[in-house]
Amino acid sequence: MPAESDHQAQNLETMIGALKSETAVVLDRALSGQDITSEEAVVLFDTEGQEYNAMVMTADELRRRTVGDIVTYVVNRNINFTNVCIKRCGFCAFSRDFREEEGYLLPVEEIIRRAKEAWDYGATEVCVQAGLPPKMEGDLYIRLCEAISKELPDMHIHGFSPEEVLYGSIRSESTIK
Repeated sequence: MPAESDHQAQNLETMIGALKSETAVVLDRALSGQDITSEEAVVLFDTEGQEYNAMVMTADELRRRTVGDIVTYVVNRNINFTNVCIKRCGFCAFSRDFREEEGYLLPVEEIIRRAKEAWDYGATEVCVQAGLPPKMEGDLYIRLCEAISKELPDMHIHGFSPEEVLYGSIRSESTIK
Protein backbone atom coordinates (compact mmCIF):
# COMPACT_ATOMS: atom_id res chain seq x y z
CA MET A 1 0.00 0.00 0.00
CA PRO A 2 2.83 2.50 0.67
CA ALA A 3 3.88 2.32 -3.00
CA GLU A 4 0.34 3.20 -4.05
CA SER A 5 0.27 6.15 -1.62
CA ASP A 6 3.61 7.40 -2.94
CA HIS A 7 2.25 7.14 -6.49
CA GLN A 8 -0.88 9.10 -5.51
CA ALA A 9 1.25 11.80 -3.87
CA GLN A 10 3.43 12.07 -7.01
CA ASN A 11 0.31 12.35 -9.20
CA LEU A 12 -0.98 15.09 -6.92
CA GLU A 13 2.29 17.01 -7.12
CA THR A 14 2.21 16.75 -10.92
CA MET A 15 -1.39 17.94 -10.97
CA ILE A 16 -0.60 20.90 -8.70
CA GLY A 17 2.26 21.89 -11.00
CA ALA A 18 -0.28 22.40 -13.82
CA LEU A 19 -2.61 24.67 -11.81
CA LYS A 20 -2.96 28.42 -11.65
CA SER A 21 -0.10 29.62 -9.48
CA GLU A 22 -2.37 31.18 -6.84
CA THR A 23 -4.07 27.83 -6.14
CA ALA A 24 -0.86 25.82 -6.49
CA VAL A 25 0.92 27.94 -3.88
CA VAL A 26 -1.86 27.36 -1.34
CA LEU A 27 -2.00 23.60 -1.94
CA ASP A 28 1.79 23.28 -1.81
CA ARG A 29 1.77 25.18 1.46
CA ALA A 30 -0.84 22.84 2.93
CA LEU A 31 1.01 19.73 1.74
CA SER A 32 4.22 20.98 3.33
CA GLY A 33 2.46 21.01 6.70
CA GLN A 34 1.97 24.75 6.99
CA ASP A 35 -1.31 26.34 8.02
CA ILE A 36 -3.06 28.31 5.33
CA THR A 37 -4.35 31.82 5.95
CA SER A 38 -7.95 32.98 5.78
CA GLU A 39 -7.19 34.69 2.49
CA GLU A 40 -5.72 31.48 1.09
CA ALA A 41 -8.82 29.57 2.23
CA VAL A 42 -10.93 32.01 0.21
CA VAL A 43 -8.83 31.16 -2.84
CA LEU A 44 -9.72 27.48 -2.29
CA PHE A 45 -13.44 28.29 -1.84
CA ASP A 46 -13.43 29.76 -5.33
CA THR A 47 -11.81 26.76 -7.04
CA GLU A 48 -13.56 24.87 -9.77
CA GLY A 49 -12.66 22.30 -12.39
CA GLN A 50 -9.06 21.05 -12.20
CA GLU A 51 -8.23 23.38 -9.27
CA TYR A 52 -11.18 21.98 -7.31
CA ASN A 53 -10.14 18.39 -8.04
CA ALA A 54 -6.60 19.16 -6.89
CA MET A 55 -7.94 20.71 -3.69
CA VAL A 56 -10.03 17.61 -2.95
CA MET A 57 -7.06 15.36 -3.65
CA THR A 58 -4.88 17.50 -1.38
CA ALA A 59 -7.42 17.22 1.43
CA ASP A 60 -7.52 13.46 0.95
CA GLU A 61 -3.72 13.25 0.99
CA LEU A 62 -3.56 15.28 4.21
CA ARG A 63 -6.22 13.04 5.75
CA ARG A 64 -4.25 9.94 4.72
CA ARG A 65 -1.05 11.33 6.23
CA THR A 66 -2.82 12.24 9.43
CA VAL A 67 -5.03 9.23 10.13
CA GLY A 68 -4.35 6.68 7.40
CA ASP A 69 -6.98 4.69 5.55
CA ILE A 70 -8.64 2.90 8.45
CA VAL A 71 -12.26 3.94 8.90
CA THR A 72 -13.86 3.77 12.33
CA TYR A 73 -17.28 4.68 13.64
CA VAL A 74 -19.10 5.23 16.89
CA VAL A 75 -22.48 3.79 17.77
CA ASN A 76 -24.39 6.58 19.46
CA ARG A 77 -27.82 7.87 20.29
CA ASN A 78 -29.05 11.44 20.20
CA ILE A 79 -31.05 12.41 23.25
CA ASN A 80 -32.93 15.66 22.74
CA PHE A 81 -34.03 16.38 26.30
CA THR A 82 -36.27 19.30 25.38
CA ASN A 83 -37.70 20.93 22.30
CA VAL A 84 -38.57 24.14 24.14
CA CYS A 85 -36.39 27.01 23.04
CA ILE A 86 -36.15 30.75 23.50
CA LYS A 87 -34.51 31.26 20.09
CA ARG A 88 -36.27 31.50 16.78
CA CYS A 89 -33.59 29.97 14.55
CA GLY A 90 -34.60 29.99 10.91
CA PHE A 91 -33.15 26.52 10.28
CA CYS A 92 -34.89 24.72 13.17
CA ALA A 93 -38.30 23.19 12.61
CA PHE A 94 -37.85 21.20 15.81
CA SER A 95 -38.25 23.78 18.58
CA ARG A 96 -41.44 24.88 20.27
CA ASP A 97 -42.33 27.85 22.40
CA PHE A 98 -42.78 26.95 26.06
CA ARG A 99 -46.50 27.76 25.75
CA GLU A 100 -47.12 25.24 22.96
CA GLU A 101 -48.72 21.87 23.66
CA GLU A 102 -46.00 19.97 21.80
CA GLY A 103 -43.25 21.31 24.07
CA TYR A 104 -41.52 18.84 26.37
CA LEU A 105 -38.69 18.66 28.91
CA LEU A 106 -37.61 15.10 29.68
CA PRO A 107 -37.00 14.25 33.32
CA VAL A 108 -33.47 13.13 34.18
CA GLU A 109 -34.75 9.59 34.82
CA GLU A 110 -36.00 9.36 31.21
CA ILE A 111 -32.70 10.65 29.85
CA ILE A 112 -30.89 7.98 31.88
CA ARG A 113 -33.34 5.32 30.65
CA ARG A 114 -32.64 6.29 27.04
CA ALA A 115 -28.89 6.29 27.64
CA LYS A 116 -29.09 2.81 29.22
CA GLU A 117 -31.21 1.58 26.33
CA ALA A 118 -28.58 2.88 23.92
CA TRP A 119 -25.82 1.15 25.92
CA ASP A 120 -27.78 -2.11 25.79
CA TYR A 121 -27.92 -1.79 21.99
CA GLY A 122 -24.15 -1.31 21.81
CA ALA A 123 -23.82 2.47 21.86
CA THR A 124 -20.67 3.86 23.46
CA GLU A 125 -21.72 7.50 23.12
CA VAL A 126 -24.79 9.62 23.73
CA CYS A 127 -25.19 12.98 22.08
CA VAL A 128 -27.06 15.19 24.54
CA GLN A 129 -28.56 18.28 22.96
CA ALA A 130 -31.73 20.30 22.91
CA GLY A 131 -33.29 23.71 22.75
CA LEU A 132 -32.66 26.58 25.15
CA PRO A 133 -35.52 26.37 27.64
CA PRO A 134 -36.59 29.60 29.35
CA LYS A 135 -35.82 29.81 33.06
CA MET A 136 -33.56 26.76 32.79
CA GLU A 137 -31.70 25.92 35.99
CA GLY A 138 -28.10 26.99 35.50
CA ASP A 139 -26.61 23.64 36.49
CA LEU A 140 -28.93 21.49 34.36
CA TYR A 141 -26.26 20.49 31.82
CA ILE A 142 -23.81 19.57 34.58
CA ARG A 143 -26.47 17.54 36.43
CA LEU A 144 -27.37 15.68 33.23
CA CYS A 145 -23.74 14.74 32.58
CA GLU A 146 -23.17 13.71 36.20
CA ALA A 147 -26.32 11.54 36.18
CA ILE A 148 -25.36 9.78 32.94
CA SER A 149 -21.77 9.27 34.13
CA LYS A 150 -22.92 7.87 37.46
CA GLU A 151 -25.17 5.27 35.81
CA LEU A 152 -22.96 4.57 32.80
CA PRO A 153 -19.35 5.45 33.67
CA ASP A 154 -18.00 4.08 30.36
CA MET A 155 -20.49 5.97 28.17
CA HIS A 156 -18.93 8.89 26.31
CA ILE A 157 -21.05 12.03 26.46
CA HIS A 158 -20.94 14.22 23.38
CA GLY A 159 -22.92 17.12 24.65
CA PHE A 160 -24.10 20.59 24.07
CA SER A 161 -23.64 22.93 21.18
CA PRO A 162 -21.63 26.14 21.59
CA GLU A 163 -24.96 27.98 21.89
CA GLU A 164 -26.01 25.66 24.72
CA VAL A 165 -22.68 26.13 26.52
CA LEU A 166 -23.11 29.90 26.30
CA TYR A 167 -26.71 29.66 27.50
CA GLY A 168 -25.70 27.41 30.42
CA SER A 169 -23.02 29.92 31.34
CA ILE A 170 -25.55 32.76 31.30
CA ARG A 171 -28.17 30.80 33.26
CA SER A 172 -25.63 29.71 35.90
CA GLU A 173 -23.97 33.13 36.02
CA SER A 174 -20.63 31.39 35.46
CA THR A 175 -17.90 31.72 32.90
CA ILE A 176 -17.87 29.30 30.00
CA LYS A 177 -14.81 27.60 31.50
